[in-house]
Amino acid sequence: MITATGSSRRRLTAAAVAAVVVVGLVVGGLASARSDQDTTLPDVRPEVTSSESSPPPAFVNDCWVPASTGNISLSGSEAMDLTTTAATVAETRRGQERLLTVVERTLALPPDQTATVAASLLGDTSTDRLTCSYARVAVEPEDAGPSGLTPRARQLRAAWTEVFGELTAGGFARGGVSSGHVDSSSHYDGLAVDVFFRPVGDDEQRRRGRVLAQWLVAHAQQYHVLSVIFADQIWTSWAAYAGWREYVHPSGNRTNPVLRHLDHVHVAVESGRPFRG
Repeated sequence: MITATGSSRRRLTAAAVAAVVVVGLVVGGLASARSDQDTTLPDVRPEVTSSESSPPPAFVNDCWVPASTGNISLSGSEAMDLTTTAATVAETRRGQERLLTVVERTLALPPDQTATVAASLLGDTSTDRLTCSYARVAVEPEDAGPSGLTPRARQLRAAWTEVFGELTAGGFARGGVSSGHVDSSSHYDGLAVDVFFRPVGDDEQRRRGRVLAQWLVAHAQQYHVLSVIFADQIWTSWAAYAGWREYVHPSGNRTNPVLRHLDHVHVAVESGRPFRG
């Protein structure tokens, strides 16, 4: 069951609920009229259920951190701001304490939930990853430029570089790449970048990879992110409501650290073209 937590200011009013229903009806009507070639998907949210022993259903915001007591809800703007703060302060103890203070001030949560969110944002592997479920929007198809990346992919790379600094990246090259990845890989169209966090098995590198992966998911709508893969888990725009899911390479290999994405974060942007299978 998906629940939302936070202060009373984070709950929707009755008027907002009615607006959501009206918008849902309009979107549903528009979706039925789209052509088969239209890759834009309607917004989907996790199903909310209730029982006699559980609290009434509550609306979930765009983003959340899974926790044992229920999902801790954040708005999209809060997730973007907090993942950016985490990226810029996570390297020092004082910075981590500052993040805890920022989370407390931003979300107004009980102390235990504040600590859970802060730990997740900092890449603590004992917590679940922050995830977001945004509506997909249509984008225009783009061709790769001289760098081997499409304008959307270049824009995303520039955005994370501004926050994280220069990160070792690959999976693209001038003139494009045509091998080294699975069939129909986004890399071949200049849509994907691999960001490396090595060596494999280094706890600090894995933590840094998680911080970037969560930043990418939090900013997925802004930069039209299609998918993010890191350390046996995947997030995709077409199933964003399901959050992070187990990832197994198409080859079925569960032992190769590269195929498991243990040493790099894979991120791809939307192509604007029908899915090729």
